[in-house]
Amino acid sequence: MPEYKDLVPHSFWREIVPTTEDRAAFDLALGGTMLSQMHLIRAFEEKVLELAGQGLVHGPAHSAIGQEGGAVGSAISMRPSDQINGSHRAHHQFLAKALGYVAQKGIDPKAAFDQDIRTLAQRTLAEILGLSQGFCRGRGGSMHLRWAESGNLGTNAIVGGGVPMAAGAAWAHRRAGKGDVVYTYFGDGATNIGSVLETMNLAAAWKLPICFFIENNRYAVSTHVEEVTAEPRLSSRGLAFGIPSFKVDGMDPIAVWLASEEANAIMRAGNGPTIIEADVYRYFHQNGPLPGSAFGYRSKDEEAEWRGRDPLDALAKTLLERQALGEDAIKALRERCVSLMDEVAGQLIEMHDGKRRIIPSLWPEESFRDFGLRGDLSEFDGVRFEEQESFSGKLVEDARFIDTVADVMARRMETDERVVVLGEDVHRLKGGTNGATRGLSADYPDRVLGTPISENAFTGIAGGMAADGRVLPVIEFMYPDFMWVAADQVFNQIGKARHMFGGDSDMPVVLRTKVAMGTGYGS
Repeated sequence: MPEYKDLVPHSFWREIVPTTEDRAAFDLALGGTMLSQMHLIRAFEEKVLELAGQGLVHGPAHSAIGQEGGAVGSAISMRPSDQINGSHRAHHQFLAKALGYVAQKGIDPKAAFDQDIRTLAQRTLAEILGLSQGFCRGRGGSMHLRWAESGNLGTNAIVGGGVPMAAGAAWAHRRAGKGDVVYTYFGDGATNIGSVLETMNLAAAWKLPICFFIENNRYAVSTHVEEVTAEPRLSSRGLAFGIPSFKVDGMDPIAVWLASEEANAIMRAGNGPTIIEADVYRYFHQNGPLPGSAFGYRSKDEEAEWRGRDPLDALAKTLLERQALGEDAIKALRERCVSLMDEVAGQLIEMHDGKRRIIPSLWPEESFRDFGLRGDLSEFDGVRFEEQESFSGKLVEDARFIDTVADVMARRMETDERVVVLGEDVHRLKGGTNGATRGLSADYPDRVLGTPISENAFTGIAGGMAADGRVLPVIEFMYPDFMWVAADQVFNQIGKARHMFGGDSDMPVVLRTKVAMGTGYGS
C-alpha cells in the first residue's frame, strides 16, 4: 500500500462573513456613500431598461440590477488612481468607479447631488444611447465604456477579452511602484475561457497587482454554472495558480468591502494578484427588461428568493439599525435618484409626433465615423526619413537583417525607457529563437519579458500596457502561425480599441514575427 501525503497549496482560499462586531464598527459615512451610489446605479439601470423598451437603445441593454453590491463594495475601497475594466455587463462597475472619482469626499445620502454627479450620469447615458456627449463620443455604446481619467480602462463585449488587458495595466502599476492596483470584473462564464486562466497564471508568476473579481450570478445567459464545471465555487481557480482567493456574499456590500480591503493590502504590498468571488444575482434576463423566468431557465421562486436579499436593502438595514438614516431619508434618496435620471434623460430625448426620440442634434456628425480608424503616424513627427538613393552620409556595413533588428531594439531601449519586449524565450537563447533580442536581457532584465506559452495572455497584456499609456510594448511571436492563437487579442481588442473607445485612445503596440521561409515546419 503506497503512502499518501496531502499537498498544501501555496495560497489560501477563504470565505469572508462579516460579524456583528464588523457591522457595529462599519464607518457610517462610508455606508451612506455606498447606499447613495447603489441607488444612483439602480435608478440609472432602470432608466436604461425603460429607454430600451421604447427602442431608444440601439444595441443590447445588459443590466446588472441586483448586482450593485459587488461593484460598489469593491470600488469604494479603491484610490482614484486605481484602475478597473469590466465585461459586457458593466454599467454598475463603470459608474461605481466613476462616482468614486467625481465624489472623492463621499456622497451625503441626505443632500442634493452636485453637478459632477449629474454630468457623469448624463454622459454615461449619452454613451449608451450612442450620442456625441458620451465618454466615447457615442461609438462605444453600452458595452464599451471608457473614461481613462476616472480609472475606467474600458469595458468589453467579448467574454474574458478585457482580462489580459487589465493585467497589462497592472504591470505598468507594478513598474511605477506607487502601490496602485487594477480590478478586472467578469462573470462566472468567463472563468472557463482560456484568456482568463492564462492571465491568472501569468499575473501570479509576475506578481501583478490585479484583482480578478468574479461576479458569480450563476447563469451564462441561460446555462447554469453547475452545468459547465464540476467546481462551481469559482474562486477555487486561484489555488491552481497560487493566488490568494476570497469568496463572499455579493448581496452584502459590507462583506464585499471587507474582502476588497484585504485584497488591496496584499496587492499594494507587492504580493501579487488576488481573486474575489462575489455571489450575486441579476434580476433580469441576459438582455432587456424581462426576468429569466420568462425564458424558462429559472423559476419565479428562485428569483423571489434572491430579490429578498437585495443589496440595497441589506446595507440600508445596517444603517437603520445604527440610526444613521431613517426610513424617510432612504425613501427620499431613492426619489432623488429617480428624479435625477428623469432629468438626465430629458436632456437627451424629446417628443416628436407623439413618440419619444433622441434629440437629432445630439447624434455624432457623419464626418466622425472614421475618426481614429487608422493611425495618423504622428509618433513619427520630427523623425527624419531618407531614401538610400538620396542619402549622402556614410552607409552602414552589410549586416544580417536580424542583427539590425536587435541593434535597433537596443538603441530604442537605451533612449526610451518606455519600450519593453515580451514573448516566448525572448530573454534567453542569445536573443530568443530569432535573435531579435540579442544582448538585451543583460542590459534591461526588467524590460525583456520571457512569457509562458500563453499567446492570449501576453498579447493582451501588451495591449493593456499600451492602453494605460506609460509603456510602449513590442510583442514577439515565435512564428506567425502562433498569432492566430491570440486572434481575439490581436484583432478584437488591440486592433479595435482606439476606434471603439472614441478614436483618441492610442494603442502604441508593435507586433513582430519571423516568416520562416524554407524552415520546413509546414506541410
